[in-house]
Amino acid sequence: MAQDIALLPVVDPALEDAERALLEKSADGLFPATRPLPEEPGLGGRTKADIWTALGVSAVCALLPVTILWALIGVWPGLAVGLAAQAGLIWVGVQFGFEAFILTVVGVHLLAWLLIVVLGCGTDERQKVARLRHGRYYLAEDFGDDSLRELLGHSPLRRMERAQAAVTTVLQSQVDRDGLLDDIANDVTLPAQQYEIAQRLAELTRLARRVRTAAGDASGSRVEEVLRTQRQALRLSSSALEERVEALERYAENTRAADAAYREWEAVRELEQLGEDMHELVVNTVRDELAVAEIEGLADRSRLQDLHRVLDEAREAGLLATRFADEPADRRSGDSGRA
Repeated sequence: MAQDIALLPVVDPALEDAERALLEKSADGLFPATRPLPEEPGLGGRTKADIWTALGVSAVCALLPVTILWALIGVWPGLAVGLAAQAGLIWVGVQFGFEAFILTVVGVHLLAWLLIVVLGCGTDERQKVARLRHGRYYLAEDFGDDSLRELLGHSPLRRMERAQAAVTTVLQSQVDRDGLLDDIANDVTLPAQQYEIAQRLAELTRLARRVRTAAGDASGSRVEEVLRTQRQALRLSSSALEERVEALERYAENTRAADAAYREWEAVRELEQLGEDMHELVVNTVRDELAVAEIEGLADRSRLQDLHRVLDEAREAGLLATRFADEPADRRSGDSGRA
C-alpha cells in the first residue's frame, strides 16, 4: 500500500530540469493550475510589507551591523563585516562627535534600505518560473477534497497522493538506483505517467466542481436524472484512472519486494566473500592453539629448569655442608688455632 504523504507539486516532465527542480521543492509560492493566475504586484513583485520590513532591517544594519549582518550574508563574512562596520561607526563618533555619528547612521540606513528593497525583495527566480509555467504543474488544491466523493466515488487528492507515493517508491528504490530496472526507463516513464494522472484528476475535479455548482440546491426528477447521468460519466472515467493508480501501486509493491530480495542477495554475497577470510581465521586459530600449547610447554620447561637450578644449588650447598661436617674436629680446631 502507498504511504500517506503530503502531495508535492506534480510538474510537467517536459520542462527543463532546472525549472522542474525549482517547482518540485514545495507548493509555497506556486499557483493552482485550475485557478486563474493572480496579478503580479507592482514594483517587480515588491509589496508594502516588503518595504516596511526592509526599513526595519536596514535600521538595525545601520546602527548595530554586528548583530544582523551575519544573518544576511553568512555567519563568518557577516561577523567580519559587521565588526568592521561597528568599529567604524564607533571611530566616527569618537573622532568627529555625536552629530557626525548620527549623520553616518542615517546615511548607512538609507543606503541599506535601498539595497535591501532592490536586491532582497520582489519576485525571485522561483516565483518567476511559477508564473511563467502556470498550468504546467498541479498542487493539492487542484484535486479538490473529500466533498467530491459523492460525485466521483473517491477523493481525487487521495488518489493523486497514492500515485505519487508509488512513483516515489520506485524511483527511490535500490534496484532502480543500481540500474536493475533500467530497461523500463523509470526516470522517463513514471514522471510522465504521474503527470498524465494529475491532468486527468484535475480535469475530473474541475468538472465535478462545475456539476456541483450547477446543481446547487435545486431538486426535482429532471435534475436528479441529469445529475445521475453526469455522475455515471464521472465515475466511469474515475474507474479507469483507479486502474492506472493500482497498477503503479503493484509496481511499487513489487519493487519493494525486489529491494528486499536484492539486499538479501547482497548480504549472502558479502558473507560468501568472507569465506576465505573465515578459513584463514580458522587456520590461524588452530595455529594459535598450537602456539599456546607450545608456549605453555616452554613455560613448564622454564619452571622445571628453575627447579633444577634450585635443586642443584641446594645439592651443592648440602654437599659442602656434609663435607664440612665430616672433617675431624682436631683438624678444624688446629686450623682455627693457626688462624
